[in-house]
Amino acid sequence: MRRRLTLAQQAFGLRGRFSDAHVQFSPPGLVCVLDLKPTPLSKSYTVRIEYNGYSRPVVKVQSPSLECIPGRELPHTFEDDELCLHLHEEWGPEDLITTTIIPWASEWLLHYELWLASGGTWSGGGHEPETEAA
Repeated sequence: MRRRLTLAQQAFGLRGRFSDAHVQFSPPGLVCVLDLKPTPLSKSYTVRIEYNGYSRPVVKVQSPSLECIPGRELPHTFEDDELCLHLHEEWGPEDLITTTIIPWASEWLLHYELWLASGGTWSGGGHEPETEAA
């Protein structure tokens, strides 16, 4: 069984792999802000990752604001436009954010750009996150 990585190990990995990322410890865990550009033709997106050491990291695009197609909801997101990057069992606290969450976020951004360009066809696979009953 693999061991849960500490916040310090996650921070070390982030700083080592993404030297331009802003990584800080902030209660209740770790916050990383970095720029992602899925392809050379893509926009650059500032992404914020919050991680408490146990639950899945919360990933949001800070800028530019994510656009919606008129009459459509932003696909593969949770409340507050948090990105839905993986199924529950595909990530755990023993996984490095640098080799999982960040590449998945970049891939999500690529499929988001294709979704906008296609007028609403999501090519990224997966399934929509379940919403809590009201």
